[in-house]
Amino acid sequence: MFSTFQRIQQYWGFVTTVTVFLAAAISISSVIQEHYFVDIPRVSINVQSIDVRYGKPHIGYNYKRQEYSLMKFDLEADLTPLFTWNTKQLFVYLAATYPGKPYANKVVVWDAIIRSKEDAVLSLSDMTADYSIYDVTGKFNGRNATLSLEWNAQPYVGLLTWNKGSERERFEFPQPATAR
Repeated sequence: MFSTFQRIQQYWGFVTTVTVFLAAAISISSVIQEHYFVDIPRVSINVQSIDVRYGKPHIGYNYKRQEYSLMKFDLEADLTPLFTWNTKQLFVYLAATYPGKPYANKVVVWDAIIRSKEDAVLSLSDMTADYSIYDVTGKFNGRNATLSLEWNAQPYVGLLTWNKGSERERFEFPQPATAR
């Protein structure tokens, strides 16, 4: 009555349908679990030093002389509550936010990928920032800034979730070390 090809096609359609509904159920349960049952991690940030220099920042396409900032910091974070049964990895980064015209500037200073729950306890002291900060105007002018730990939880199945830590460290950009 049915050919072998038709039977394989029906079986494959059934398996595909079940897989899609199973993935949707996993995704929905992960979102519910994250919003209601996951604790906010403990985070502590301490800016050790900020060095503003005048020169070429040695990154990107911008070769003009301008002010750029290098920083050292301490970071203590326990991100183990973010690892659930559906968490594949965490993308964690420190972001510096400071006012600018016409919009506020947000710059990533340090980042890491955490692949397991065992590696989710961060204890960094006197860490040098991976990336220098420079402004499009070329000057910081002693602006106030905020440093915060943020993360992106990447699940095996489901939507990416972006969150911000509750700890924020405020600092001010000093005047450049060398005169112009």
